[in-house]
Amino acid sequence: MIHETMKITQEGSLEYARLATYLWEDSPEIPIKKRALVLICPGGGYHRTSDREAEAVALKIMSMGHHAAVLRYSVAPARFPVALREVASSVTLLRKKAETWHIDKNKIVVMGFSAGGHLAASYGVYWNSPMLLESTGASLENLRPNGLILGYPVITAYEPHRHEGSIRNLLGDYWQEKDLQEKVSLENHVGSHTPRTFLWSTFKDDTVPAENSLVFVQALMKKKIPVEFHLYERGGHGLSLANHITDNVAHTCYQKECQNWIDLVEVWLQNL
Repeated sequence: MIHETMKITQEGSLEYARLATYLWEDSPEIPIKKRALVLICPGGGYHRTSDREAEAVALKIMSMGHHAAVLRYSVAPARFPVALREVASSVTLLRKKAETWHIDKNKIVVMGFSAGGHLAASYGVYWNSPMLLESTGASLENLRPNGLILGYPVITAYEPHRHEGSIRNLLGDYWQEKDLQEKVSLENHVGSHTPRTFLWSTFKDDTVPAENSLVFVQALMKKKIPVEFHLYERGGHGLSLANHITDNVAHTCYQKECQNWIDLVEVWLQNL
């Protein structure tokens, strides 16, 4: 495995911002020469990045035969769009190193959970925006995501379904300003440029209500963007893989009924 850690630095980035790779090495015994890569953005309400949604998920993606990378993006007191620029920088770096790391340039997917889902979805709607083109100096070809995978994502800044803590941490003292709320309510910015998307959430999530996923699904369907969505009846927030490996210390994140979401993702990735 090629496991490297690189600093990711954009204007406003905090010192810890970094990208860790979990990559298959090329082998003369294995005919696969290029693999899809999933860039993972852990959740944490934009005040931390959860360990439970990081390495364990990356290793699961590797077990499918794909590459993975985990972005420990800047959170509060860093504000929008610092973390978004770090995603852009990471995608650009991965495409730049594609030949060396045997990455299929046409199969780079951004995955995120909770607030990390908001970040991944933000990239899906803003990857071609001037603020990212200018901050990275990259071409549209190098910035383009080929898909999104969103687990119980924060999507909207509007009541009654927003996760107020994430929006506060993302926007700081100006979190109630209407123009900023509009900008980070991602259902408003889906367009033909937004990539195909896989989402999952739970009916009983009382932290980030499933309506966040639903408004994004509706926006994708309106623009005729291919989307796959799974709403599980059982399970609370922050499940990650929903198994014993990613359970939390309170043992509230083991949910057998939800464990197959990652198997569904495996099939979805085969159709990139």
